[in-house]
Amino acid sequence: MPIRDPQALLQKWGQTTLKVDTFFLQRTGFVANQTILKLGEYNLHCVPATLGVEESRFLAVLTPVEVNHFARYKVGTQILILTFDDAEKKDVDRFHLRVTLVDLVPVPERKNVCFLLLKIKSIPTDFVLFLGDYFEGLEARKAAWETLADQPIAATVGGGAQLEPQGSIVSGDQVAQVTLGEFHTKRIALVWSDPGGDWAGKTLHLKLMIRGHALVLDGTLDAEGNFVPEFHSDWLEFVEDLAFQEKMKAHKASKAQP
Repeated sequence: MPIRDPQALLQKWGQTTLKVDTFFLQRTGFVANQTILKLGEYNLHCVPATLGVEESRFLAVLTPVEVNHFARYKVGTQILILTFDDAEKKDVDRFHLRVTLVDLVPVPERKNVCFLLLKIKSIPTDFVLFLGDYFEGLEARKAAWETLADQPIAATVGGGAQLEPQGSIVSGDQVAQVTLGEFHTKRIALVWSDPGGDWAGKTLHLKLMIRGHALVLDGTLDAEGNFVPEFHSDWLEFVEDLAFQEKMKAHKASKAQP
Protein backbone atom coordinates (compact mmCIF):
# COMPACT_ATOMS: atom_id res chain seq x y z
CA MET A 1 0.00 0.00 0.00
CA PRO A 2 1.41 3.44 -0.93
CA ILE A 3 2.67 5.61 1.91
CA ARG A 4 0.31 8.57 2.43
CA ASP A 5 1.99 10.08 5.49
CA PRO A 6 3.97 13.18 4.38
CA GLN A 7 6.58 12.80 7.14
CA ALA A 8 7.15 9.13 6.26
CA LEU A 9 7.52 10.06 2.60
CA LEU A 10 10.08 12.75 3.43
CA GLN A 11 11.99 10.32 5.61
CA LYS A 12 12.07 7.75 2.81
CA TRP A 13 12.74 10.04 -0.16
CA GLY A 14 14.11 13.22 1.39
CA GLN A 15 17.71 12.49 0.36
CA THR A 16 16.80 11.45 -3.19
CA THR A 17 17.63 13.69 -6.14
CA LEU A 18 15.28 13.39 -9.10
CA LYS A 19 16.43 13.81 -12.67
CA VAL A 20 13.92 15.84 -14.64
CA ASP A 21 13.92 13.46 -17.61
CA THR A 22 11.30 12.29 -20.11
CA PHE A 23 9.84 9.81 -17.62
CA PHE A 24 9.38 12.52 -14.99
CA LEU A 25 7.81 14.88 -17.53
CA GLN A 26 5.41 12.25 -18.88
CA ARG A 27 4.49 10.80 -15.50
CA THR A 28 3.86 14.08 -13.68
CA GLY A 29 2.75 16.41 -16.48
CA PHE A 30 5.44 18.84 -15.38
CA VAL A 31 5.31 22.08 -17.40
CA ALA A 32 9.02 22.90 -17.34
CA ASN A 33 8.79 26.20 -19.23
CA GLN A 34 6.47 27.66 -16.59
CA THR A 35 8.99 27.33 -13.75
CA ILE A 36 9.52 30.65 -11.97
CA LEU A 37 11.98 31.61 -9.25
CA LYS A 38 10.83 34.76 -7.47
CA LEU A 39 13.83 36.77 -6.33
CA GLY A 40 12.47 39.81 -4.53
CA GLU A 41 10.48 41.77 -7.10
CA TYR A 42 11.97 39.78 -10.00
CA ASN A 43 10.45 36.71 -11.69
CA LEU A 44 13.27 34.60 -13.10
CA HIS A 45 12.25 31.94 -15.64
CA CYS A 46 14.35 28.80 -15.37
CA VAL A 47 14.34 25.15 -16.44
CA PRO A 48 14.86 22.34 -13.90
CA ALA A 49 17.64 19.78 -14.29
CA THR A 50 17.33 17.99 -10.94
CA LEU A 51 14.98 18.23 -7.96
CA GLY A 52 16.04 17.42 -4.41
CA VAL A 53 15.39 18.71 -0.92
CA GLU A 54 19.07 19.26 -0.16
CA GLU A 55 19.92 20.61 -3.60
CA SER A 56 17.95 21.34 -6.75
CA ARG A 57 19.52 22.54 -9.98
CA PHE A 58 17.88 24.84 -12.48
CA LEU A 59 19.19 26.34 -15.71
CA ALA A 60 18.72 30.02 -16.53
CA VAL A 61 20.07 32.37 -19.17
CA LEU A 62 21.89 35.19 -17.35
CA THR A 63 24.56 37.66 -18.39
CA PRO A 64 27.56 38.19 -16.04
CA VAL A 65 25.99 41.46 -14.92
CA GLU A 66 22.73 39.67 -14.06
CA VAL A 67 24.63 36.96 -12.19
CA ASN A 68 26.25 39.57 -10.00
CA HIS A 69 22.91 41.32 -9.50
CA PHE A 70 20.98 38.20 -8.48
CA ALA A 71 23.79 36.96 -6.23
CA ARG A 72 22.52 39.42 -3.60
CA TYR A 73 19.47 37.14 -3.19
CA LYS A 74 21.56 34.40 -1.64
CA VAL A 75 20.43 35.94 1.63
CA GLY A 76 16.84 35.32 2.71
CA THR A 77 14.00 33.10 1.55
CA GLN A 78 12.83 33.01 -2.08
CA ILE A 79 9.81 31.40 -3.74
CA LEU A 80 9.99 28.68 -6.41
CA ILE A 81 6.83 28.03 -8.44
CA LEU A 82 6.44 24.63 -10.13
CA THR A 83 3.56 23.91 -12.52
CA PHE A 84 2.05 20.54 -13.41
CA ASP A 85 -0.64 19.78 -15.96
CA ASP A 86 -3.47 17.73 -14.45
CA ALA A 87 -5.11 15.94 -17.38
CA GLU A 88 -7.90 14.48 -15.24
CA LYS A 89 -9.01 17.84 -13.88
CA LYS A 90 -8.20 19.60 -17.18
CA ASP A 91 -6.38 22.16 -15.10
CA VAL A 92 -2.91 22.86 -13.71
CA ASP A 93 -1.50 22.44 -10.21
CA ARG A 94 0.96 25.06 -9.00
CA PHE A 95 3.14 24.48 -5.99
CA HIS A 96 4.91 27.34 -4.19
CA LEU A 97 8.09 26.20 -2.41
CA ARG A 98 10.16 28.28 -0.01
CA VAL A 99 13.81 27.99 -1.06
CA THR A 100 17.26 29.42 -0.47
CA LEU A 101 19.40 30.48 -3.42
CA VAL A 102 22.70 28.76 -2.61
CA ASP A 103 24.71 29.80 -5.64
CA LEU A 104 24.76 30.78 -9.32
CA VAL A 105 27.30 28.73 -11.29
CA PRO A 106 28.16 29.40 -14.97
CA VAL A 107 27.86 26.31 -17.19
CA PRO A 108 31.21 25.63 -18.91
CA GLU A 109 31.28 26.31 -22.67
CA ARG A 110 27.69 27.66 -22.70
CA LYS A 111 27.60 31.42 -22.95
CA ASN A 112 25.33 33.15 -20.45
CA VAL A 113 23.88 29.86 -19.14
CA CYS A 114 24.01 29.29 -15.39
CA PHE A 115 23.04 26.66 -12.86
CA LEU A 116 20.89 28.01 -10.05
CA LEU A 117 21.56 25.89 -6.97
CA LEU A 118 18.59 25.89 -4.61
CA LYS A 119 17.91 24.36 -1.20
CA ILE A 120 14.26 23.72 -0.40
CA LYS A 121 13.36 25.04 3.07
CA SER A 122 9.77 23.84 3.28
CA ILE A 123 7.55 21.67 1.08
CA PRO A 124 3.73 21.87 0.98
CA THR A 125 2.03 18.66 2.10
CA ASP A 126 0.19 18.35 -1.22
CA PHE A 127 3.49 18.46 -3.08
CA VAL A 128 5.00 15.77 -0.83
CA LEU A 129 2.03 13.48 -1.57
CA PHE A 130 2.27 14.32 -5.27
CA LEU A 131 5.93 13.27 -5.33
CA GLY A 132 5.07 10.15 -3.33
CA ASP A 133 2.80 8.99 -6.16
CA TYR A 134 5.62 9.63 -8.64
CA PHE A 135 8.15 7.70 -6.55
CA GLU A 136 5.76 4.75 -6.38
CA GLY A 137 5.67 4.61 -10.18
CA LEU A 138 9.43 5.07 -10.41
CA GLU A 139 10.06 2.18 -8.02
CA ALA A 140 7.91 -0.10 -10.17
CA ARG A 141 9.85 0.86 -13.30
CA LYS A 142 13.18 0.29 -11.58
CA ALA A 143 11.98 -3.14 -10.46
CA ALA A 144 11.24 -3.94 -14.12
CA TRP A 145 14.73 -2.64 -15.00
CA GLU A 146 16.28 -5.17 -12.59
CA THR A 147 14.06 -8.03 -13.78
CA LEU A 148 14.95 -7.55 -17.45
CA ALA A 149 18.66 -7.59 -16.61
CA ASP A 150 18.28 -11.38 -16.49
CA GLN A 151 16.94 -11.57 -20.06
CA PRO A 152 19.72 -10.84 -22.60
CA ILE A 153 18.65 -10.02 -26.15
CA ALA A 154 20.69 -10.63 -29.31
CA ALA A 155 21.69 -7.50 -31.21
CA THR A 156 20.31 -9.07 -34.40
CA VAL A 157 16.71 -9.02 -33.14
CA GLY A 158 14.61 -7.12 -35.68
CA GLY A 159 17.31 -7.32 -38.34
CA GLY A 160 18.65 -3.86 -37.49
CA ALA A 161 15.28 -2.16 -37.92
CA GLN A 162 14.82 -2.02 -34.14
CA LEU A 163 18.35 -1.05 -33.11
CA GLU A 164 21.05 0.12 -35.51
CA PRO A 165 24.19 -1.96 -34.91
CA GLN A 166 26.55 1.02 -34.88
CA GLY A 167 26.83 3.54 -32.06
CA SER A 168 29.37 5.88 -30.53
CA ILE A 169 30.87 6.43 -27.10
CA VAL A 170 31.47 10.06 -26.14
CA SER A 171 33.41 11.64 -23.29
CA GLY A 172 34.15 15.33 -23.64
CA ASP A 173 35.81 15.75 -27.02
CA GLN A 174 36.69 12.05 -27.30
CA VAL A 175 34.54 9.90 -29.59
CA ALA A 176 34.88 6.18 -30.34
CA GLN A 177 32.81 4.15 -32.79
CA VAL A 178 31.41 0.88 -31.47
CA THR A 179 29.35 -2.08 -32.70
CA LEU A 180 26.58 -3.23 -30.40
CA GLY A 181 26.38 -6.82 -29.21
CA GLU A 182 24.04 -8.68 -26.87
CA PHE A 183 22.23 -6.40 -24.45
CA HIS A 184 19.74 -6.06 -21.64
CA THR A 185 18.67 -3.15 -19.45
CA LYS A 186 21.87 -2.98 -17.40
CA ARG A 187 24.55 -3.96 -19.89
CA ILE A 188 25.29 -3.47 -23.58
CA ALA A 189 28.13 -5.49 -25.08
CA LEU A 190 30.41 -3.38 -27.27
CA VAL A 191 32.93 -4.22 -29.99
CA TRP A 192 35.38 -1.34 -30.26
CA SER A 193 36.81 -0.41 -33.65
CA ASP A 194 39.60 1.55 -31.94
CA PRO A 195 39.27 2.00 -28.17
CA GLY A 196 41.93 4.70 -27.91
CA GLY A 197 41.69 7.30 -25.15
CA ASP A 198 41.12 6.86 -21.44
CA TRP A 199 37.57 5.66 -20.80
CA ALA A 200 37.89 3.87 -17.47
CA GLY A 201 36.14 5.33 -14.44
CA LYS A 202 34.43 8.12 -16.39
CA THR A 203 30.79 8.91 -16.94
CA LEU A 204 30.27 8.28 -20.65
CA HIS A 205 27.51 8.81 -23.19
CA LEU A 206 26.45 6.04 -25.56
CA LYS A 207 24.67 7.38 -28.65
CA LEU A 208 22.25 4.93 -30.26
CA MET A 209 19.63 4.91 -32.99
CA ILE A 210 16.46 3.10 -31.96
CA ARG A 211 13.65 2.74 -34.50
CA GLY A 212 15.00 5.73 -36.37
CA HIS A 213 15.26 7.96 -33.31
CA ALA A 214 18.39 9.02 -31.45
CA LEU A 215 18.83 7.94 -27.83
CA VAL A 216 21.69 8.91 -25.53
CA LEU A 217 22.45 6.78 -22.47
CA ASP A 218 24.69 7.86 -19.61
CA GLY A 219 26.81 5.20 -17.97
CA THR A 220 30.24 3.66 -17.43
CA LEU A 221 32.30 0.73 -18.71
CA ASP A 222 32.75 -2.51 -16.82
CA ALA A 223 36.05 -4.41 -16.67
CA GLU A 224 35.26 -6.15 -19.97
CA GLY A 225 34.55 -2.95 -21.89
CA ASN A 226 30.76 -3.38 -21.86
CA PHE A 227 28.58 -0.33 -21.36
CA VAL A 228 26.65 -0.18 -18.07
CA PRO A 229 23.83 2.35 -18.51
CA GLU A 230 22.13 4.35 -15.80
CA PHE A 231 18.38 3.93 -15.50
CA HIS A 232 16.63 5.41 -18.53
CA SER A 233 12.89 4.99 -19.05
CA ASP A 234 13.11 5.05 -22.87
CA TRP A 235 15.76 2.31 -22.90
CA LEU A 236 13.67 0.26 -20.46
CA GLU A 237 10.58 0.63 -22.63
CA PHE A 238 12.52 -0.46 -25.71
CA VAL A 239 14.02 -3.54 -24.01
CA GLU A 240 10.61 -4.43 -22.51
CA ASP A 241 9.02 -4.31 -25.95
CA LEU A 242 11.70 -6.53 -27.54
CA ALA A 243 11.56 -9.00 -24.65
CA PHE A 244 7.79 -9.25 -25.05
CA GLN A 245 8.12 -9.79 -28.82
CA GLU A 246 10.66 -12.55 -28.28
CA LYS A 247 8.44 -14.18 -25.68
CA MET A 248 5.47 -14.17 -28.05
CA LYS A 249 7.58 -15.64 -30.86
CA ALA A 250 8.74 -18.45 -28.59
CA HIS A 251 5.16 -19.09 -27.49
CA LYS A 252 3.91 -19.31 -31.10
CA ALA A 253 6.81 -21.55 -32.07
CA SER A 254 6.07 -23.96 -29.21
CA LYS A 255 2.38 -24.13 -30.21
CA ALA A 256 3.31 -24.83 -33.83
CA GLN A 257 5.35 -27.89 -32.89
CA PRO A 258 3.51 -31.22 -33.32
